[in-house]
Amino acid sequence: MSKCHLSIELEDGVDTFVAGQTVRGQVIVQTDANVQCNALEVQTSWTTHGFGNVTGGVGQNVNAFTGQWLAGQTYRYAFELQTATWPPTYHGYYLNVDHAVEAKAVIPWSFDPKTDYLIKVLPATTLQAASLLPPPDLAAANSGAMKVVGCVFFAIFAIVIVANPFAWLLAVPIGLIALVWWFVFRFLPRARLGQVAYEVHTTELSPGEELRAELRVQPKRNIRINRVVWRVIGEEVCVSGSGSNRKTRRHTVFEHETEAGGPQVWTAEQLQRVLLSVRLPETPAYTLELADNRLEWRTEVHVDIPSWPDWKDRANVRVIPLARLGGVPAEPLDVSLAASADVQMEADPQTSLSFAETVQHLWAVRDDPQQTKRLVDAVVDLPFEVQAVIERRLLYGNDDPAAYRDGYVVWAHYPDPELPLTLFAPRDRGDEFEHFDRTIWKGRGRISGYDRRHGRLKIQLD
Repeated sequence: MSKCHLSIELEDGVDTFVAGQTVRGQVIVQTDANVQCNALEVQTSWTTHGFGNVTGGVGQNVNAFTGQWLAGQTYRYAFELQTATWPPTYHGYYLNVDHAVEAKAVIPWSFDPKTDYLIKVLPATTLQAASLLPPPDLAAANSGAMKVVGCVFFAIFAIVIVANPFAWLLAVPIGLIALVWWFVFRFLPRARLGQVAYEVHTTELSPGEELRAELRVQPKRNIRINRVVWRVIGEEVCVSGSGSNRKTRRHTVFEHETEAGGPQVWTAEQLQRVLLSVRLPETPAYTLELADNRLEWRTEVHVDIPSWPDWKDRANVRVIPLARLGGVPAEPLDVSLAASADVQMEADPQTSLSFAETVQHLWAVRDDPQQTKRLVDAVVDLPFEVQAVIERRLLYGNDDPAAYRDGYVVWAHYPDPELPLTLFAPRDRGDEFEHFDRTIWKGRGRISGYDRRHGRLKIQLD
């Protein structure tokens, strides 16, 4: 049986912070026996959870106390710790990143009691960005890693050949297959197109900004093409297990496809320029590289050549917080409308405020806990015609007061802006959410609250 119990209280109950911001609070220790504590360790940390192998890190840690606790006493130890500067809190489909304040009492010859308190960490603002470390250079890191892997592979292959001359029997067909692949998919398309180059002009950008790229082709002879297709993809990639049990799961968070040109003829020696652009969604899905958990953004271009191998190329981009680009964050939506709606709804429960307008106001103040609470309190229990894109029906229940007994919890989001939603559905409506194709779902419901920890608006369906 534990000799002491730990709990954490944060100052003013605020659990949302900016990267690198100081978290203040107290660790409360309650004892039921005399305890010798070698260290009361308190730290801020982050960890991944979902389908990928778990990884994590520490922001800052301190030893709050060393000594003896007497039985039947309550002790409080204040702390001030900085949150980790990267990565920010993220809740996706397969990948989740959570931050927490953790406390652990190191007790000799006994289990070490511990506790944690989940917090939400947002990317740094413009004023704070200068003092924080930016995300790692993923492109350089990946390139270096690939070179190391390639060198190790060829070194092992050379040793095997020297040790066993019969290994040449295997090396020859492998070499021929690689040569044929390069000739068909690399040499032939480029030989047909002539001088061809694909370039992404904005390799680092933020949510809501425009991604621009260009395809330049100068053929040596007239060439007919069927079309030019350009795709921009944001994708979660989570790897679980290892060795033969290693599995990779992928989920697309954003996909845009543009057909930049239909059937046409490119004239010999004439430079063809295909300009490509798309505006990224406002969703804060930043590029993440967390061991076996990644959120990556890439572009792909495809030139469809009739009766000939197609030419393809790709380039990665990094989606990062606006502050890290040295820019000024975009002005939020006018929250005065939310305040006026608040007054109106308190005076008249039959307000005509729509669900779409409510979502817009919440999206505008989502980073302000006080404004969010004020707005949600004003619309709780009001009936709405709800629109949502269904993500998945959870396989476990929920102890939220708004959840139906033996009902279902459904994760969803509003189409635009993509405000996360939690839908509480009665059991007899569960089949509606078992199969979905990410089209717009519509139904009636009442707002029951707001999950600040995960940034989700809670809705109880009729």
